[in-house]
Amino acid sequence: MADQVQIHPKIEKQLTAMEKQANAPSIAAGRARKIIDALIQGQETESPGLLRSRSDKRVKDSRKFDLGSGFRLICIKTRRAIYVMHVGDHESCDAWFDQNSKKRPHKKTLSMDAFDIVGVHVQDRAGSRSCESIPAEFDMDDDPYLTPVPQEYLRKVFSGLVAG
Repeated sequence: MADQVQIHPKIEKQLTAMEKQANAPSIAAGRARKIIDALIQGQETESPGLLRSRSDKRVKDSRKFDLGSGFRLICIKTRRAIYVMHVGDHESCDAWFDQNSKKRPHKKTLSMDAFDIVGVHVQDRAGSRSCESIPAEFDMDDDPYLTPVPQEYLRKVFSGLVAG
């Protein structure tokens, strides 16, 4: 999994311009921001609540998110980073793919905003997975809102699972 999200400098301008428009563009901009935030939080793009990405063969390792009403978000995923490259309507994204076909647009010398991915899972020597985003000094017993739920309540709420 990648350990960094890098955002092209034009993304913020594109999202701001979309948010100023009415209806579909502003909704699509909100969805794009949610996807970018989820990527920074370390959620996989295939996790529930996120739109599924599709690959486009014109640019290697590209991922295209459908934001609805003909709007798309284009990312490039490598081993080390996820590059957020373009957001816009279908025509502008198609033109972006045509301009960058057979190229490595994320390899250009360009200062991108870089964010370390929160919650990157690391494989330790014993083979178990640990999450770096939870500090070691955090104790769940200190939080009054994290009290254990009695079994009888769990059985009532999840009765369909228990009965089967």
